[in-house]
Amino acid sequence: MTIKDVKELLEDGVSAKQLKDLQTDSRAGVQKLLIQFEKRRIKRSELLAKFESKKQYEKAFWDHDLLVAGVDEVGRGPLAGPVVTAAVILPTDSTLYEVDDSKKLSAKKREELYRQICEQAVDISIGVGSPEMIDRENIYHATELVMKRAIDGLYVKPDHILVDAMTIPVEIGQTKLYKGDSKSLSIGAASIVAKVARDHLMNMYARIYPEFNFVHNDGYGTKEHLLALEKYGRTPIHRLSFSPVKQINKIY
Repeated sequence: MTIKDVKELLEDGVSAKQLKDLQTDSRAGVQKLLIQFEKRRIKRSELLAKFESKKQYEKAFWDHDLLVAGVDEVGRGPLAGPVVTAAVILPTDSTLYEVDDSKKLSAKKREELYRQICEQAVDISIGVGSPEMIDRENIYHATELVMKRAIDGLYVKPDHILVDAMTIPVEIGQTKLYKGDSKSLSIGAASIVAKVARDHLMNMYARIYPEFNFVHNDGYGTKEHLLALEKYGRTPIHRLSFSPVKQINKIY
């Protein structure tokens, strides 16, 4: 076989016998391909092991034919924009191997996984809490209420909720997991959905208020954002209860 043939064989599927034969091939190109193949095999094996580990909380309920919703939020810390939550119910046979805490993923990977989650999920719901709601309720309580909105928006009622470090005011049993977006498949999926939804909203606001560069700072208090706040004033999407916004009297 040519080096190209070997490469295609390793990519398309190689038997144990073929792999053993290739290991005796003295060509440097073949040996290089085998090293790359082994690295991919190890990486995939680690990914599958991590995937199985992340299903442990869900499996405790799936094994009894119960539906589980993972819930997470994004946007508690920014000076501008909404807090967004998501509730995601996954099927027992999902193949979302790369789902993880949204903060650990690139924007491109989040968008890719967002589409996969939407294709595979039993149900998805998003809750949005406005800056006015945040100012009125305080960010922590507002997040709880918006998580409730996400749960109430589900067409399919879950039997149990897995939530990242919060308590949702609903009459459904729930398990609170700290750093749940890294531990639970459902919460990780919810973190991605919430993050992508909020990013899309902030990209829209970036077109309305271009001076604040919301595309890159997502409403967080970066140096560029703070300078724009002083120069142009606060916009309707700024949180008036947050410092330093509360010190700004000028209105955009």
